[in-house]
Amino acid sequence: MNQISLNNKFINVVQAAREPSFGGNQGWFVEKSLGNMASQGCGVISAVDTLLYINGLYNPTLEKYSNEVERFCRERRFAKLFMNEIKIRKYDNGVISLGIIPIQMSGFLNRMMKAIGKPFRFRWNGKHGHKDMYQKMKYMLSNDIPVIWSLYAFGRQIRMYHMSMDCQDFVYADISVNSHYVTVTGIIEGLSAAHPRMIEVSSWGKRYYIDYDEYLEYVGKSLINAYCSNIMFIKKERY
Repeated sequence: MNQISLNNKFINVVQAAREPSFGGNQGWFVEKSLGNMASQGCGVISAVDTLLYINGLYNPTLEKYSNEVERFCRERRFAKLFMNEIKIRKYDNGVISLGIIPIQMSGFLNRMMKAIGKPFRFRWNGKHGHKDMYQKMKYMLSNDIPVIWSLYAFGRQIRMYHMSMDCQDFVYADISVNSHYVTVTGIIEGLSAAHPRMIEVSSWGKRYYIDYDEYLEYVGKSLINAYCSNIMFIKKERY
C-alpha cells in the first residue's frame, strides 16, 4: 500500500458540544446575508479550508472560520456577482446558475497568499484536462498543499465512500454527488483490490473517499467535463 497525505491534521473547526470536524461545512451558514451558502457554498468552503491550512491555522474557532467565509463572500472584486449567483440557485425551485466559479476561488486565494507572504499562485487546471491531473494531485499533497477538486459531469453522479471498520477496504457511504467541490487531503493506493486508487476528501465537515477510476468513468470523454471537473493547481511565485 502507498499513501500520500498532508503533513498535518486537516482543519478541525472548534465548536462547543460538537464532535471534531474534518474541514468546514457550508451547512453551518444559514444567515440570509450570505445568500444560499448552506446549499451552494462548497467552493467557498474549499477555498477557506485551503487558506487556513496553508496559513497553519489547523484548529480555528467557528468564529474565526466564519470571519474567513464572510471575507470571501464580501470580496469587493466579485461580491455582487457571487451574491447574485448564490441567491438565484434554489434547489427547491429548479433555477440554474453557475454557482462559484474557479476564477473567484483563485482570485481570493492569490490575494490571500500575497497578504500572508506565501509564494504560491493558484490557477485552474481545466485546459489540461485529466491527462496529468492525478500526478498533480500527488505533487501538491507531497508539498503539503490541499487540492480543491471540482466534481462535474452533466446528468451523472459519483459515489463517495467511507473506510471500512477494519481499515482494510471501502464501503459506499450512501452518498452520490455532482456539481460539487471537495478538498483533497490524501491518496491511498493498493489497499483494496476493488478500489486501487482512492482519493481522501473533505466534504460537509467529514472525511470521505472517491474512487479515482470511477471518477474517470464519471467524467468520460466530454471536453466540457474535462475542463469543469478538475483541480486548482499551484505554481510558485516571487512576490
